[in-house]
Amino acid sequence: MKTHHLVRTLALLLLGGFSADLLAAHPNCAVSGGTLLKWPATGPAIWEMCWLPPSASAGVQGSGLEVRDVHYKGIPVAKRFHSPILFAEYRNGSGGNCYRDWKDANARFAASPPTRNMLGVPGTFRATTTCDVSTSATASHGTCPFNNLSPNPFVNANCMNSGVSIEDMTNAENPEESYVMLTTQYSASWYQYVSRFAFYANGDINPEFGYGNSDGTYNNVTHWHHNYWRLDFDIDGAAHDQLAANGVLKSTEFTDVRSLTGAPGGQPSYWEVTDGVEGFGYRINSGAGDYTPVNESLRNLHLADVIGSKFINNEYSDKADNNLSDCEMVATNIANGESIVDADVVVYYTANVRDTTANNWPTPGSGAVPQDSMVCKKVGPLITPVGDWPLFRDDFQ
Repeated sequence: MKTHHLVRTLALLLLGGFSADLLAAHPNCAVSGGTLLKWPATGPAIWEMCWLPPSASAGVQGSGLEVRDVHYKGIPVAKRFHSPILFAEYRNGSGGNCYRDWKDANARFAASPPTRNMLGVPGTFRATTTCDVSTSATASHGTCPFNNLSPNPFVNANCMNSGVSIEDMTNAENPEESYVMLTTQYSASWYQYVSRFAFYANGDINPEFGYGNSDGTYNNVTHWHHNYWRLDFDIDGAAHDQLAANGVLKSTEFTDVRSLTGAPGGQPSYWEVTDGVEGFGYRINSGAGDYTPVNESLRNLHLADVIGSKFINNEYSDKADNNLSDCEMVATNIANGESIVDADVVVYYTANVRDTTANNWPTPGSGAVPQDSMVCKKVGPLITPVGDWPLFRDDFQ
């Protein structure tokens, strides 16, 4: 605990009063929108937030699985986590050039009734999406209850086509490894996207995005997928936040490219959002599968892995609309030079994957990569607490 907090707390106790900012905060889903999630379901709440399915998410044509008003042990963490920008990009303009996909069409996935839209008793099986069963290079499996699986454990599954599965993954032997998992699936025609958030007891946050295909359309054309998470952190409130890249504070909005050797000591690049007054916050660490170059197609449609920006109300994307053929992600529409010193800030983080078809990459008939176009790739960062997080908010029940 920081000295000034300790002194202030003792003084207030001696005076017989409490400051409001020393007491636990809680989400108000009636204001924020969505359904309240409190985990664990009984006892002190480690995580509280409001969740929404894709069909109710914000942004132009949705933003997939969305959580709002996120709190960790009574401390505000974020106003909103979601994915409002999503692309499918084809090699050399093949297969329809590229698409700016929609994110508001709920799709079928398997989830036991106790986990549907609430925190309940363990289900008979983990929430399973089209992406989770797509492990063949060429076979498609449709949506729940899937097909071409032998044997198919989901043939009698409870298939849901709306809502979110919420699963309590408590680990009694290692409590710090316990977490709550939110899962949903949504579609953009033949593409089936899976979105997950895992919130750990130790404060870690692990977003995951999977790029699935339900019927094999265009699996003979090498293509890339680009998902952009919008991470609207409000560390201990919206004011006085700051952004850093590889430990260096940024004074204005910026774009950045992920690098395996971007940080001091040759470590992978990382980005931090911290409260400028209190000094605690979160570090965004790239996931192991997040390193596909952002512009591997060399079409210059996606040039940034990370965008740091000042919060603007209702700014969720680089475009005010979501035209299907708008191939380019125009990062400069978001990062246009505004100051982010002592501000309300937002981070956009993308993880790109390549679905490869033999003899279609990199050069037909020469040095081709084995086909893996129907294998669903799941990627995402690990977001970890940094700094001296407060310990004085003990009333977070």
